[in-house]
Amino acid sequence: MMKKIIYLLVFLSILNAQQNCEKYFEARKEQMQDQIREYDEAKQNLEAYKASFEALQKEKMQALVQKEADINASLEQIKTLKEQNERILEATKQNLQTINEKTMGRITEIYAKMKDVAVAGILSEMDSEEASKILLSLDPRKISSIMAKMDPKKASDLTLLLKNLDQNASSQ
Repeated sequence: MMKKIIYLLVFLSILNAQQNCEKYFEARKEQMQDQIREYDEAKQNLEAYKASFEALQKEKMQALVQKEADINASLEQIKTLKEQNERILEATKQNLQTINEKTMGRITEIYAKMKDVAVAGILSEMDSEEASKILLSLDPRKISSIMAKMDPKKASDLTLLLKNLDQNASSQ
């Protein structure tokens, strides 16, 4: 009978140990399920964050692409306007040159018809640079006759300016 009691005690202790193991494993199983739920929630949060981050990146990239397109369009407009301005400037320069040539031609014609004494008096009162331009447009015989009737100092100044203008014109 003692053996039976010992067997019974051993059996009860094994049974008790088995129940304790089952309780431990059940508790451990619940802990692991809690951790799995936490990991799943963290994974879902991470995926939601990733999706919102990618959406934000896509939105910002689209905004950058739009700004780049706007900048390129603005640059193209600037280029077109610059080309138009250059054409207008060139046309204006040509018009101004034509006007100056016609004006200078008329002035030359007027001074060529005037008496040398009158021209000498007018040019003596004028700015030396302007007077030298007018003189340079006249016939060399007319120039020498006009300068002979001028104040020697003014004639000397004009001669130096004519020389410089003549050298500049020949070097271009």
